[in-house]
Amino acid sequence: AVVSTQSTGNNSSGNATLSDMTRQAIMDIIGDLERPDGSHDMYFYTSKQSTLLFKSWKIDTDFEFWMAIGGIIVFGLIYEMVKSFRACLIMEAQASAALAENKPILLSDGTDGRRRRGGADDAGAVDCLQHILCTLFYCLEWALFYLLLLVVIGFNVWNLVAALTGLTCGYLMFGKGRVN
Repeated sequence: AVVSTQSTGNNSSGNATLSDMTRQAIMDIIGDLERPDGSHDMYFYTSKQSTLLFKSWKIDTDFEFWMAIGGIIVFGLIYEMVKSFRACLIMEAQASAALAENKPILLSDGTDGRRRRGGADDAGAVDCLQHILCTLFYCLEWALFYLLLLVVIGFNVWNLVAALTGLTCGYLMFGKGRVN
């Protein structure tokens, strides 16, 4: 970086002081930082030209804009589908736990406190697999949620409307009977 030798009034000899050089170096660094699309601040805007999630995903044409809007809507649908599927897995796990053969040892009807059925170890393995599957879908649900959140906090109104449309249609399609 080239440092200007113009006087700021503090140095009459015309040489840059260390604080002037530091200030200039900081301004050079800050000036080189570029916003994703180089044009908007932290407020909602309605331009069709924007950047979606990554600097390389620039939306410049109408076709790219409508593809992005469609993708965001589908993304919202997928989020609601995963959320509903995980809720179904949880309800199924709770229902199987409520069956008489899956009750805890203390609630069994055996005189010695043991379950009177074969495959007790298999039931534990199934419970473990159900829990692992629910955990994986929990992780997927939150990953999708945060990616959708990042799309919305790009402050593009059209992306917000697309996300809300996808989530609403997804809940309409997949959310019936879901316990939230």
